[in-house]
Amino acid sequence: MKLARIIILVAGMVFSANAGIEQTLHNLSITGPGNIKATTETEICVFCHIPHHEREGTPLWNRKMPTTVYNLYDSEFIGRINYPTPMQPSEVEGQPGIVSRQCLSCHDGTVAIGAVYIVRGTELGNSVIQMQNVNPDGTLPSTLRTFIGSDLSVHHPVAVEYNPNIQKTFGDGTVKTVELRDPHPLPPIKLYNYGGKSYVECTSCHDPHKQNKQFLRVDVGNLAQDFKQTCISCHDKPGWTGSAHDTQTLTYTDPDITAKYGEGSPVTVADLGCGNCHTPHHSQGKPLLRKVEENTCFTGASSSSNTAPCHGSGGAKDIETLLPPDRPFGHPVKTISGIHTILDVLYGYTSTEVDPAGSFSVKFSDSKHAECMDCHNPHKASPGNHATPSDASGWYPQTPSNAVSNVLQGVYGVEPVWPSRWTQPTTYNTTAEAQKEYQICMKCHSRWGLGDSPNGDCTTSFTSDQSNIVLTDQSCEFNPYNRSAHPVVMTTNEMGALSGWNQANGRYAAPLTAAQLLPPWNANVGNQTMYCTDCHGADAEDGVDPRGPHGSTHKFMLKGPNTNWPTKPDGTLYTTGDVKNGTTQGLFCTNCHDLTQADVHMLQRPRPMRSIACVKCHVAVPHGSPVSRLIGYETMPEPYNYNYNGNLQLRMRGFKWNTTMSNRDAYAPSCGGGRMCHNTNAGGYDSYP
Repeated sequence: MKLARIIILVAGMVFSANAGIEQTLHNLSITGPGNIKATTETEICVFCHIPHHEREGTPLWNRKMPTTVYNLYDSEFIGRINYPTPMQPSEVEGQPGIVSRQCLSCHDGTVAIGAVYIVRGTELGNSVIQMQNVNPDGTLPSTLRTFIGSDLSVHHPVAVEYNPNIQKTFGDGTVKTVELRDPHPLPPIKLYNYGGKSYVECTSCHDPHKQNKQFLRVDVGNLAQDFKQTCISCHDKPGWTGSAHDTQTLTYTDPDITAKYGEGSPVTVADLGCGNCHTPHHSQGKPLLRKVEENTCFTGASSSSNTAPCHGSGGAKDIETLLPPDRPFGHPVKTISGIHTILDVLYGYTSTEVDPAGSFSVKFSDSKHAECMDCHNPHKASPGNHATPSDASGWYPQTPSNAVSNVLQGVYGVEPVWPSRWTQPTTYNTTAEAQKEYQICMKCHSRWGLGDSPNGDCTTSFTSDQSNIVLTDQSCEFNPYNRSAHPVVMTTNEMGALSGWNQANGRYAAPLTAAQLLPPWNANVGNQTMYCTDCHGADAEDGVDPRGPHGSTHKFMLKGPNTNWPTKPDGTLYTTGDVKNGTTQGLFCTNCHDLTQADVHMLQRPRPMRSIACVKCHVAVPHGSPVSRLIGYETMPEPYNYNYNGNLQLRMRGFKWNTTMSNRDAYAPSCGGGRMCHNTNAGGYDSYP
């Protein structure tokens, strides 16, 4: 009776297994539904299992195992965050990889599909079960989607430890974790224990007996939904729930996506989730991206950007056509590919090493690049930008700020340790999550990315290949100890408190008055901050182009109703005469400033004051200056000292701000022409450098 119960139990187990597998592609018998199947063999389980005399492998394994040496998955991110690298799938039972090697015994293409040890008690030796639609040697054709090969570097890592406790500490004390569910994945994902450690294998995600799409253990809906839930069963990305890519309901129009992932129904971005950008097999970019990074953002899972609800040409939010070379000025996202890891930020010019050795950093000399993920975290970004809600014109926020907006959440950054006035910072604290927009920009647009100034000022040794103008260190220019700066880092009142509002220690001039500014900047003056992207962005952010400094037809990506600086469209310089005559149309400064409310701009006498070029007094890079009111001295180098037709324009040698204007507040003998106007050195001027 006991033996009978055992026989019934075993028979029931076999029947149950057959019932699950018989309609799947893993039924390799002659009755199988796929193209690859036996020519005569009728048994289903024999291709993998044997009830007695099993060889290496488990459970009751019957297949011959590959002896392949695999190229394993690796990435700079894994190395930089000190995550345990995958181990070579082993032939020895009980060591990492035996389960994955069992799967690879068909899918790596080195062992014949019909290469089993025993069939109905007979050892086959060098013989194999004859199969249809395989290579002449019986192996899996490399043209099939199911072919994995020996290059595992383009597939999700297997034989890799599952360790949610790994993290990287940044300079400011914030941490980046590996973002894995702690302590283990959500069921039904399965881990394998070797030597007290948990490992991921092929069958962590796939159940080879299960009759569903792609043999996934997770079965919650169509393939798109199963794909997404499989990923987030292990990967716990902060901010993912409710993010744009988790909730966006726009659909793919690619019929292949509808057929494959929707099983005939429309597939939304939210349905596919992680699968919009990532693929566990045959990836073309790291980490497991469907294509190189920018093309992944442009096309998602689709074969073309115009059938994807993504960021490519013809997509729902077209960023692709804003970028160079389509537009002459912008970030070089499309012109440089394959040089990127999100932890590049750790290694700037003041860092002493690059880890791992030979990898890339943010240094312009090493790896000048810009990728979508340098400014956006696709796992955390949510709808809404810094100008939402915007002013009536559509260009600026109603309540100015410098805090990161929804689309910039969760991005790495740097915070300079501010030194003395008009001096390059030598120390930067990296941060795992920028809180201010400028911290994202200064990863590249500061000494951290651009290196030391060859002249000991805020200029660098690099020249823009778009404008042919020397690049400058913006952490030096926005230094709150400078005498003047736009309030990108902190408010003008905070800068004043920091420097003491005195000539000897930092900022000199008081904040502008409300009358000197236009909406929305004329409210709460002195207590506002602003974004870099309040000045730099796309051509038509007032309702046509997606917001942000992706690319522009305007030099320096200047944005707003007026985009010219410091020359007019005809190539001549803007002057105080244009201010007085009301002919400043197109002058960039007039987007925010009412220039007629500054007395010095409106002077009619003496006659030389009638029309003076803006850049004879002001620095041509208006981020900040060591002198009050963005004034520049004639000893300053280009590009602060504007070169107009071969002639440097700045004329002042001294300036001091006073509540009551006096001609002796400016010392500029080359303007005075030898007479009394600004010809007297009265002393007490802002120093340079």
